[in-house]
Amino acid sequence: MRPGMVAFDVAGTTVLDDGIVLRAFEGAFSRTQPLLWEKKADELMAYASKTMGQSKIEVFTHLVGDSELARITNLAFEAVYLEEIKGNGAEPMPGAEECFAFLQSLSIPVVLTTGFSRQTLDTLLDALGWKSTITLSVTPDEAGRGRPFPDMLELAWHQLKLIDRENIIVLGDTVSDMQAGLAFGARSVIGVLTGAHTREMLIDANATSVINSVADLPSLV
Repeated sequence: MRPGMVAFDVAGTTVLDDGIVLRAFEGAFSRTQPLLWEKKADELMAYASKTMGQSKIEVFTHLVGDSELARITNLAFEAVYLEEIKGNGAEPMPGAEECFAFLQSLSIPVVLTTGFSRQTLDTLLDALGWKSTITLSVTPDEAGRGRPFPDMLELAWHQLKLIDRENIIVLGDTVSDMQAGLAFGARSVIGVLTGAHTREMLIDANATSVINSVADLPSLV
């Protein structure tokens, strides 16, 4: 049965990360909360790595315990991330664009979900030239909650006016991607090994399968 849509994560799944997200976390804390960073750098980065794929503002809220401080830290995170993108460019994961083209040749919608804000995601999409390549993109703020909740998948599903939620593929590199896909009710929740989490972590999160990268997806469709 042809999938109703394929929902991809961004950084580490369809876009090369090369440590940019973690460097942005480090920059955000060192710029906005240097004393906290000096005392708890290892603890903060461990949590950032563990929660990769989740809404960044929610991660910062957990870490700093104050919504206003979280907002300020998140703004700094996005500033550092955008500096990295503008300075070094953004590169698609090998095989990602070919995968998108394959799916669209079969009239299968290509959806991107992310932990970034709309501003950051749009800057990234512009840098990659993907705004006309994908079908739809969704951010946590637009959906209500980020991963591990299924809200972004729910919003995309509704906007595309799909009926069968089981006939959906969710692809990502983190535990939270797997959790969101399973909570949504997708039949295929696929982990990739190009990002933050290991095969063991993805399997423990009940991924239905694990592949090396997004380039391998067309052979499964």
